Amino acid sequence: MMLDDFRNADAGTFQDDTTAPELSEEPQPQDALGMTPVQRFVLALMFFFSMFLLGTVCLLVTQRIWLPL
Repeated sequence: MMLDDFRNADAGTFQDDTTAPELSEEPQPQDALGMTPVQRFVLALMFFFSMFLLGTVCLLVTQRIWLPL
């Protein structure tokens, strides 16, 4: 008799609880470092030229290359 009570109590709530889950808004993808693509390109160019200049200065200081004067 106890099992019948459990079966009757559980029978009505199984299908009633299946409601569609609420869809939350998907987060918008953020730009890398909060910059636009043009700003990232300019930053990459600045980094490239600074490394080029630093490398050239290091080669000049160690006399691996020299300026033709």
